[in-house]
Amino acid sequence: MRLTTYNKVNLIAAYYFLVGGFLLMLAAASILIPVAAVLLEASAFLARLPGWFLGSTLLLVAGFQALLAMACLAIGWGLWQLKPWGRTWAMIAGVLQIPLAPIGTIAGGASLYLLLQDPTRELFLA
Repeated sequence: MRLTTYNKVNLIAAYYFLVGGFLLMLAAASILIPVAAVLLEASAFLARLPGWFLGSTLLLVAGFQALLAMACLAIGWGLWQLKPWGRTWAMIAGVLQIPLAPIGTIAGGASLYLLLQDPTRELFLA
């Protein structure tokens, strides 16, 4: 069975949904695990850190991860709905993923290869 261009675009959208979901879980874990370690007194290192420093650092890290997650989910939705902005942002994200070897290189290169082809371009114009 050969995949159509539409199905290939949906596979790339599913990839962005997966990455976005993973990043959301990572953002939640970035806050919950250190806070639990401090509350349960399981980490002497975290207990020695000032509360303001620990809290602000956790919020910055989790906020950055949540922002990336929202961007990935938006790109996935844009591709799934065949929105031209979804294709544009997926190409930008594909270029940014290429240095993230090995999975980012493969995923970014494959998405760029597919999204730059003429049948895919026509699919987003229709």
